[in-house]
Amino acid sequence: MAASHHACLLKRQNESKALFGKITACANLRTLFLISSTNPLNADYFRSKPSMEAEKKRQIETKCMTVIHPLSTFRIWYDIYVVILYLCNLVCKPLDAAFASKQRELYSGYRIVSITLDLLCWVDILVNFNTGFVVAKRKKIELRRRLIAKHYMSSPFFVCDVLSSLPRNLPYLFVDRPLKWILGIINIFGMLKFARIFTVITLINRTTRYFQFKNTTGRFLFNSFMVTSILIHWVSCMQFIVPRLVGRYFTDPDRPDERSWIYQDGLYRRNWKFKYAHCFFKGSAEMLGIRLDLYPISITSDYIVSTLTYWAGKIIIFSIWIVLVVAMLHARSMELKFYEVINQLDEYMKQKQLPLNLRDKITKYYDFRFQRLFFKEQMITNLLSTNLRREVNIHVCKSLIESVSFFADLPSDEISRLVARLISEIFLPNDTIIQSGTYSNSMYFISSGTVAVYSHSGKEICHLQDGAYFGVVTMVVKNQKSISTIVALETTKVYRLKRRDFERCLMKNKAVFNKLVSEAEVWLKTVLRIEDDYKKKLFQQNYATGANEKNEIGANEKNEIGANEKNEIDNSKFETIALMN
Repeated sequence: MAASHHACLLKRQNESKALFGKITACANLRTLFLISSTNPLNADYFRSKPSMEAEKKRQIETKCMTVIHPLSTFRIWYDIYVVILYLCNLVCKPLDAAFASKQRELYSGYRIVSITLDLLCWVDILVNFNTGFVVAKRKKIELRRRLIAKHYMSSPFFVCDVLSSLPRNLPYLFVDRPLKWILGIINIFGMLKFARIFTVITLINRTTRYFQFKNTTGRFLFNSFMVTSILIHWVSCMQFIVPRLVGRYFTDPDRPDERSWIYQDGLYRRNWKFKYAHCFFKGSAEMLGIRLDLYPISITSDYIVSTLTYWAGKIIIFSIWIVLVVAMLHARSMELKFYEVINQLDEYMKQKQLPLNLRDKITKYYDFRFQRLFFKEQMITNLLSTNLRREVNIHVCKSLIESVSFFADLPSDEISRLVARLISEIFLPNDTIIQSGTYSNSMYFISSGTVAVYSHSGKEICHLQDGAYFGVVTMVVKNQKSISTIVALETTKVYRLKRRDFERCLMKNKAVFNKLVSEAEVWLKTVLRIEDDYKKKLFQQNYATGANEKNEIGANEKNEIGANEKNEIDNSKFETIALMN
């Protein structure tokens, strides 16, 4: 039974009208700032819709209507926008500090784009002053402006946001030749934007929850790849930023220090793409610990950059290995738990000195039971609610329900009760499930596998496969012993229904019970007829064998008597001859 969403037929009032008494553009905009009932993060803080409605009223009554609720619809889309904004800044800021100059723009309209990004960052600062925050310890939402401002200004991000948002190209709009050291300080401040890489990771994780992207491994790998790419980009740009700051911005403008490698062979005057390619090549080589004579190092700043690049490379490589190991362990965690259990099982079997064939059967049982993925099924199902457990049972037994014929005559609620009482069991090849001549208190349904049916005398009657069931005769006929032996031919999974559950679930449904009684009568007559025929055949075979043996014995006796009589005659002849002599 698939879960379905409730289709409400009650007339719903417009939210803006319900909250503000009118429908206007301003009212709709203010509604966007309120907590959204469709936000997936609500479940972390609110348990029901009434509690969310109470949160809306609290925001309205405290006159915080222009404060943006962190769980509002506006904040969902703003988070996505901020991810794009921060990524653009993380890419552009180091390029700006490394290769931008008054004489040559990086690309057409570059300065306008750079100033626009900085202005958008200032807008983001204002939005942060106007957005509530979560008090983690109490799991409450704070919406008071004074506390919001205090919380933001006391965080390390406030200083980084303000300083890194100072437009580098803004002085060029007012001064033809701004002071170099001022530009150098603004470039250094722009590097503080790197702190927002942690915010980007947080917002990406939050965005995946908005869109209910549940692949945690994929999200983890994407974040790791993104962070690694940004780190390599920044390391590459730093190859040019530090020598440029030292040689151009913090020295005498009339006598720049051009001993660094960036001034060799006219590299400094080439276009930014060519320079970035060399920086990326040099940075990648130094991160891998490869020394390149192509880029000679002669001053202290170059040595410092190369050393820091080398250690940054080691950290990145080490982090990549950790990411890969964590991803592999996370993907195979259930499989590793299974092998841990198997190791414990091996030690147990060694201690108990079990024979090899029994060890092999137990190992095969575990392989089939857990499919190499270990989990505590009983604990998981016990934690589920009654409705969820019922839906899980229905889904697990879905193929069985579709293949068993009489299930089609049962109502859905009776199927649910029946499935909840089924007990899963696994039988290995040659395991006897039911022995003829014994009392059986259960009925069996085959989920997967094949079993052989034998009569009491050992005559193989038929094979039963997926969707078949057996043991009905002992259920519907009182004091009836099993008339056949059921043996598993391969690893077989069955569901067992006890007699008391059979009586509760199936005997009350007259149509199904009468159908089972008819099938049991037919099966009982068939098995008894096959059994009688087989016994007659065995008797005839044994009688024919006995007659042949009797004839052989009679012939042998006659031959022996004839031989004895001949010997007696010969002896009498010898005796007569002896007397005559």
